[in-house]
Amino acid sequence: MNAYPNPSLGPPRHRLFAIEYYCRRCKPKHKGRFFKKPDASDETRLAEAERFWASAEPRFVPEDEIPSGDETDRLHRWGYRRYREMFNARQLVGLELSCRLIAEQADERVRNALATNLSDLLRYQNMLCRYDTMALKSLDIFSVHGFPVGLVQCESNLLGIWSSAKGTSIGSGGWCNIIDKYDKAKAYCHEPFEIQHRGGSKTRVRIRGEWIGDQDGAPTSGSNRIVDLRCENAVQMHLPPASLDAVFTDPPYFGNVQYAELMDFCYVWLRRLVGGREPAFKHPSTRHPDELTGNLAMGRGLDHFAEGLSAVFRRMAEALKPGAPLVFTYHHNTIEAYYPVAVAILDSGLICSASIPCPAEMGASIHISGTGSSIVDTVFVCRSTGSVHRQSIAESADQIASLVQVDAERLRAGNVRVTRGDIRCIVYGHLIRLATWHLRETWSLSPPVLERMDSVAHWIASIGGPSAVESGLRELLAAAPRLQGTMVREGDIQYGSDNDQISF
Repeated sequence: MNAYPNPSLGPPRHRLFAIEYYCRRCKPKHKGRFFKKPDASDETRLAEAERFWASAEPRFVPEDEIPSGDETDRLHRWGYRRYREMFNARQLVGLELSCRLIAEQADERVRNALATNLSDLLRYQNMLCRYDTMALKSLDIFSVHGFPVGLVQCESNLLGIWSSAKGTSIGSGGWCNIIDKYDKAKAYCHEPFEIQHRGGSKTRVRIRGEWIGDQDGAPTSGSNRIVDLRCENAVQMHLPPASLDAVFTDPPYFGNVQYAELMDFCYVWLRRLVGGREPAFKHPSTRHPDELTGNLAMGRGLDHFAEGLSAVFRRMAEALKPGAPLVFTYHHNTIEAYYPVAVAILDSGLICSASIPCPAEMGASIHISGTGSSIVDTVFVCRSTGSVHRQSIAESADQIASLVQVDAERLRAGNVRVTRGDIRCIVYGHLIRLATWHLRETWSLSPPVLERMDSVAHWIASIGGPSAVESGLRELLAAAPRLQGTMVREGDIQYGSDNDQISF
C-alpha cells in the first residue's frame, strides 16, 4: 500500500513513460494522434539535459523558498521547498537560456514583451502540468486556481511546433504557441472586435474607432494616449477631488483565489529577469499584508477585507465627479462574503443604482465544469447621485424573487444555461444592492467594521434572508441544473424598458 504525499522524501520524481509527437510526413498514412513509448534516444536526450544542467551556472533560475500560505502549503505537503523544484532539468535549461536571450534584447519594448511571454510560458513549462485526456493537450498549472499536484504530469515541448501548412501552432505550451497568442492579443488591441453568433456560425464584428493601448497601430494616424500604469496602494495614490469620469475595478472575491501566492510562481522568475530595471519588482514577493484577500495563513478575515475595500471605495468616491459611476464585479458562494461589499459602498457614501448579472466564466472551464459554482458575476453600479428604476426597489422577499426571475429570463435569452449556483449569486447581488439602499440614510462610519457588517446582515435577515427569496423561486430552482458544464454565447434579443425613476 502506498501513501501520498510523503514530504520527507522531497518533491515527486518523474520518469518518462509516453510521448505524443507530430509527424507531418507520416500524417497521410495515419489517423488520429501519434503516441509512442520512449526509446533509447529519448532517454539519452533527457539524460544529456540533466548532465548539462548539473554543470551549468544559472543566472536567472530563482533560488527563492516557497513561503507558507493557504495554497502554497499544498506544495509543502508534497515536498516542494523551492520554486525551482517544480521544474525538471530539461525545462530549467530551456528557461535559463530563454531568459539569457531576452536579457540581451536592446529594445526595451521588445524585451518587456518577451518577458511577458515568458511569464505565460512558465505556466506550461513545469512539472505540475497535467495532460487533458479529453482535449488531448497539456493543461497549464493554473487551469485551476491553485497548485494541482498529481502523480502523472505532462512536459510540453519548449519551442512548440509550428505548422506552416496550417499557419498555426500544434499542441500547446511552447514558445510558438505563446508568441502566437501574444500576436493575436496585440492585433486585438489595434482592431477590437465582438463575436456575433448567427445560426451556428460566428462572425467577427469590428468595433470602429476603438483601440487599446498608448498607440492605435495605424501607420498614418499618429494617435496617442497617455496610459498610466501603477503598482501601488490605491488608497495612497494622489487623485484630485472630482477628477475622475468613472472607476471600473475587479476587486478580489475575498478568499476565492490566492492571487499573490499563485503569482509568485512567475514573479520570482521575472524579478531576476527585469527586477533591476523595474521598481515594481523591488520586493521579494507579491505578497503584502494589505492585500485584499481572505487568507487563513496570514490571519486575514472578513473584517480585514471589509476595512480594506472600504478604504479603497472611499478614496475613489472622493475622486469621482458628482454622479460618475464606480463599477465593479463580484461573486461568492456565501452571502457573508458579500457583507464587506455593502459596507464599502455605504462607507463611501455611494448608492448602488443597479446590480446586473453577467456571465463571467465559461461553464466548461476546468475549475468550474461539473461543480455547483456560479459562472455569473454581479456587476454593481454605484453613484453619489442619480436615479434608480422604481420597480427595482423591492420591499419583500417575494418582490426580490420577481427581480431574480426577470434576470434569469434575460440570461437564458442570451443562451446562458442558468444553474442553481448562478441563481444563488443573482439573489445575493440583489440583497446587497437593496441593503445599501435601505440603510443609506441611517448609515454611520463610527461603529467598528464588524458591527457595520452586522447591520447589513440584520437588514437581510429582516426580510427573511436568501432562503426566503429562494422559497419564491421554487419552480425556477427545480428546473435549473445543479452543475455547470456548458458554453455561453449571446443572442440577438434586445433588452431594456422604460420605467419610473427614483432620484437620490
